[in-house]
Amino acid sequence: MPNMLTAIDIGSSKIKGLVAEQKKDGTLAIISAFKHPSSGFRKGVLVDIEDANQTIRELMRELRQFSKQAVKNVFINLNSEHVKVRISRGISAVSQPEKEIKQEDVERAIQSSKAAKMLPNYKILHTMIREYVVDDIGDIQDPVGMTGSRLEVSTLLVEAFAPHFDMLGRAFEEAGANVNGIIFNPFASAKAVLTKKQKVLGVVLIDLGGETTSLSAFEEGKPLYARSFPIGCSHITNDIAVGLKAPVDAAERIKLYHGTAFSRGVSRKDMIQLGDIDPTLSEEISKRYVSEIIEVRVAEILDILNNELKSLRERFEFPAGIVITGGGVKLEGIKECIRETMRLPVQIGLPNMANIEIQNPAHEKLIDDPEFAVAVGLLHLNGAKGERKPMNIFGRAKRFVRNIVP
Repeated sequence: MPNMLTAIDIGSSKIKGLVAEQKKDGTLAIISAFKHPSSGFRKGVLVDIEDANQTIRELMRELRQFSKQAVKNVFINLNSEHVKVRISRGISAVSQPEKEIKQEDVERAIQSSKAAKMLPNYKILHTMIREYVVDDIGDIQDPVGMTGSRLEVSTLLVEAFAPHFDMLGRAFEEAGANVNGIIFNPFASAKAVLTKKQKVLGVVLIDLGGETTSLSAFEEGKPLYARSFPIGCSHITNDIAVGLKAPVDAAERIKLYHGTAFSRGVSRKDMIQLGDIDPTLSEEISKRYVSEIIEVRVAEILDILNNELKSLRERFEFPAGIVITGGGVKLEGIKECIRETMRLPVQIGLPNMANIEIQNPAHEKLIDDPEFAVAVGLLHLNGAKGERKPMNIFGRAKRFVRNIVP
């Protein structure tokens, strides 16, 4: 029976997912792609256990109907402002008399980097290796087999608020899923859309979601920073709904089909017939007015991101610019608005499908969309790791995706 992997991107309004089979040569074949309504989540956090449990149970039931194997190797994302990221260093003396560095020396250095005091009620989600240093010589990716007296490691520790982490994992486990990994959202999307060259040059990734926006930065191939913010493009929709006194569904359609984040090029004479969008509405509204509503909220989001990047931009130039992904990139003018505000080149990041085959042609258009970046990234992070034994994330075998490379 082929090894099967299921990647699930949990959003506040919908869940995107992919089911893939792992071939003998290590490549993946996507056999199912889906969107499922989401409930019980807000701003990336499980807030209503009853609603969330019902959502997850329905999703797991549908997956089991597709294949019983689809729930046995599940990877999910975590996208919360309560995930913290920090750079740490660890040191170990080389134990062998001949001074050859062994894997146990590496493990001691990594454990040393995790010894720093954590915030109360937080747990380490990932330990991301940035570089190894052997006797003060750095930029080493694999020191095993080298000789030296002292081994150092620079890591990026990703720490999650334990109650949120535990509730999310338990909800899936109780619905019958074997969860083998919970991945911080920015690193899943980075794995899907960023190239090695971009990460070496220096790049910023912005993932524009519904109720969250995540930001990550890389330089010399190393992760520098990552954070998720509790604000996203659904807040733009809500602003339009309030401003036009329109239903939220109608406001979303107005945003996507008539809105732009760059209002200055929109004539006040261009009008929107709201009745064409929703029969309960009869007004005629200026397209410029709608765009001004959008622009105010976009400016707020970009101001938050700019302030967060300020200290990094004092030390790094990010010649590869900004890559934007997520469902929010569908908003007209968002690319130009980010370019003008942040004064860096901007491009849209689509999921990289290298070594991933799509068996059903009907799924190609669905997956070739920035909205599926996180789900594709979960596949890339976990699909090439070979056969996995199912493990309960609350048991002793709690070793899922500790050391990841975005």
